[in-house]
Amino acid sequence: MTNPSLPRVVGLSYDESAQQLPTVVLKAAGPATDALLSATLHASGPRLVRDAALLEQLYRLPVDAAIDPALFQLVAVLLSHVLAVNEHIRGAAGHAGRAQDRAMD
Repeated sequence: MTNPSLPRVVGLSYDESAQQLPTVVLKAAGPATDALLSATLHASGPRLVRDAALLEQLYRLPVDAAIDPALFQLVAVLLSHVLAVNEHIRGAAGHAGRAQDRAMD
């Protein structure tokens, strides 16, 4: 059992085309959490969402397990937020790239 006072992280994966529930793909606690969060903050990788209650529920699941159907609505809201942020970032990067292209002409 993991000490609940240690920092923890859970990673989810969701493939829209597969039409399956999101899956737990990563779990870490303690120093490994700090390393993962630090690496994520310095990369343009997965978005982080802090939700202690959801973390508690998801951390109970084994890696490679689909989320509990009871969590689907909450996770769906989270995923829609993450997808919207990703689209916004892609759009901003595209605008910056087009502006840079024009500046180079």
